Amino acid sequence: MKKVIIIGASYAGLYAIKELSKNKDIEILLFDKKDYHYIQVESYGFVATKYSISDVTININKYIEDINSNIKFYQEEIISFDAEAKKVVSSKNISYMFDELIIATGSLTNFPPQVPNIQKYSKGIKTLQKACMVSESFDSIINKSVLKEKNKNNMPYNIVIGGAGLSGVEVAAEMASLLKDNDSSNINIFIVDGMKTVLPNMDERLINACKKRLDNLNIRTYLGSFINDVDESSIYLNDGRKIDYDSFIFTGGIKAVTINSEKEYELNRLNQYIVDEYLQLKGEKNIFVIGDAAEVIYDNEYIAPTAQLAIQAGIYVAKFIKNDLSYKYNEAFIPKSNGVLISLGGSYAIGLVYNKLFIKGYLAHKLKHFVTFMHKSKFKKIRVS
Repeated sequence: MKKVIIIGASYAGLYAIKELSKNKDIEILLFDKKDYHYIQVESYGFVATKYSISDVTININKYIEDINSNIKFYQEEIISFDAEAKKVVSSKNISYMFDELIIATGSLTNFPPQVPNIQKYSKGIKTLQKACMVSESFDSIINKSVLKEKNKNNMPYNIVIGGAGLSGVEVAAEMASLLKDNDSSNINIFIVDGMKTVLPNMDERLINACKKRLDNLNIRTYLGSFINDVDESSIYLNDGRKIDYDSFIFTGGIKAVTINSEKEYELNRLNQYIVDEYLQLKGEKNIFVIGDAAEVIYDNEYIAPTAQLAIQAGIYVAKFIKNDLSYKYNEAFIPKSNGVLISLGGSYAIGLVYNKLFIKGYLAHKLKHFVTFMHKSKFKKIRVS
């Protein structure tokens, strides 16, 4: 029986498991230091108190039980791997042997190193623990418990979102929409980004519609100037502008999570492993990297990491391993985009269907809700907890 080790219960990891489990000649060992999967694409609703923690987590043990296959889950952190010896070592100093290894370790928030204080004074949302802190803070703001002192002096409460990418605008819009419904006019939301537009590098229709929606929600944007420094109450931009804040949430960029290894492997500037056209770690034939941890190049173009890409990669690698068992030919990985849907507060969203058809408003919101439901239905036996 072929033994496959998967490091990380990420989107990519979970989809790989589900596909691999269809072959009873494969033994699967899953490792993660957490016993849940955090649905990061729903984090905007969680930090804005729209969703509960059960809406954005999947219990891994129950997921494994419901698949009912040759799967073992170890709640352990893998600290190193050895390609020659075909083994991984856990934080408990236990070695596990493998025939095939899949690295699906995901990513964390990439705090810019040239701004040393940014990580000290801001909060990220890439982990559930950090997202919980933001959610609790925002809940206290909504309930006015942190506004009493501000109100005494007739001062506004400022929330700054660092990053005008997909996560940043979704968080800002969801918070602003909820505050608008609660008539919290003394709370301001700002978005800061060094790029010149919101949703940089996306379709012009999405950019324009997003900016219009943010304006309608009274979200003020500071674009075209990077953050130069941060202290406990102010953000300083390169162009000399200063923004006073009470809460600072940073959503800008990712940094892949890698693992110590006997050999040194090539990484890109985002700390992602360099892989070949089969998503194999460069120089290795039995080690794959999927999800945010891998640099995917297709048609000489870098493919930005998304949940959609991670899911496709997880399924692809699982099928690749199953095909090898059956001596079937494997084609190179071809990423496919079904488009993008962006939630912008309440029942409003924008999107591109198959990267062509532009939609906005309630229709886009319902479609995003349906896509999310279908994603969760892939794990329909999972009892979310």
